[in-house]
Amino acid sequence: MTTNQRFYISWTLMMTAAIVIISANSIFVPATSYIARDLGVAEAAMSSNMVFSRSGMIICMFCFAAFADLFTSRRLAQAGLVICIVSCVLSAIATNIYVFDLAQIIEAVSRATIMLTMQLWIAGISNKDNLASRLSWYTVMITIAPILAPSVGGVIADFVSWQYCFVVLGVLSLVMLAAISMFRIVDRTEQRNQTKARFSPMKTLREYRQVIRHSPLLPLSFSLAWMAWFDGGYMAIVSFLFVDELGLSAAQLGGIIMVYVAGAFLGRFPIMYIQKRYGPRVTFLFHQAIVLLATVGALCYRLLTGHHDIAEIAVMMFVFGFGFSGLYIYCLRNSMIIEPEKKSVYTSLFNALYSIAALLGVLTIQGLYVAKFTSVNIFQTLVVTATVFMLVGTVLHLKALKKIDNKL
Repeated sequence: MTTNQRFYISWTLMMTAAIVIISANSIFVPATSYIARDLGVAEAAMSSNMVFSRSGMIICMFCFAAFADLFTSRRLAQAGLVICIVSCVLSAIATNIYVFDLAQIIEAVSRATIMLTMQLWIAGISNKDNLASRLSWYTVMITIAPILAPSVGGVIADFVSWQYCFVVLGVLSLVMLAAISMFRIVDRTEQRNQTKARFSPMKTLREYRQVIRHSPLLPLSFSLAWMAWFDGGYMAIVSFLFVDELGLSAAQLGGIIMVYVAGAFLGRFPIMYIQKRYGPRVTFLFHQAIVLLATVGALCYRLLTGHHDIAEIAVMMFVFGFGFSGLYIYCLRNSMIIEPEKKSVYTSLFNALYSIAALLGVLTIQGLYVAKFTSVNIFQTLVVTATVFMLVGTVLHLKALKKIDNKL
């Protein structure tokens, strides 16, 4: 087998494993209201699984940097798949919200593990010039998961039951675990020239503190964080907004989610060209303008008509997803090359901060439900708040770029 053949097989196996694991987070979204009904909980309580899930991701991401260099990418991918299988089993047999919440925490650990493993694996086999392109292709491929999974999950929930969503994922995870175990994955190239890494949590904590205090990572990612906050909040209300208030079925909602994710899928492509040809400033402003076009457009629609409707929200989220996904790749790429020798720390911290923002979005939803807001009013609140802080983030980002243009 040639080196190229081995690389492409490795790429295919790792990508497929990522697609399977990431599907676990979205396959049941159209059936959220069904799950709430079967488990006997209200909307605010049902969204608790998203709080616990994102909390589990954040903790795993903060810890990941201390472990990242101790194991090969293959071992980390195997661990993620095993954890995902455990999560699927617990989700399928859950008879109360506590077991379901526990399953989602475990699933979050598997998802965080595979996400960070893939990002570092790609960074290790790439250079500064092709890193954005390869990250874009990676995210294009894994976008297949949230495009297909909600649609498939909605159909399964309508015609069989929501438990079988997790049965299907568990079987696919088992197949991928066997495939990766039988093949030797091409590993991160930089490991060949490194001394053996040591487990040092205190060193990792010191590096986190240094990055937070002295790195431009926070101002560069401020605007993206508010997009993640909006995205987390939107996914927490989407089933109740469309199924309970606007009268769609779970299968129909899967189609609406496909529209949103299709925008995210298409948004991965322009960055490959814009970043290389025009540089970071134009890349940021292009995607930021598209996101603001979506949110401001939704506000203007509400102002003119006095309401939101299915078609308007679907179009708005398609445009939002387009700009949002491109900006995520842009910020992720930047986090890896500010200090290349610390990319495991930067990658873990970047993803953890991103997930914290999304978690705060879910917590916001819970608070607004407790305050008796309707799902439509919550959507409006998310749009207004995110728009204001994304504008603030634009100023912070452009100021930070002035100091590090030569690095990017």
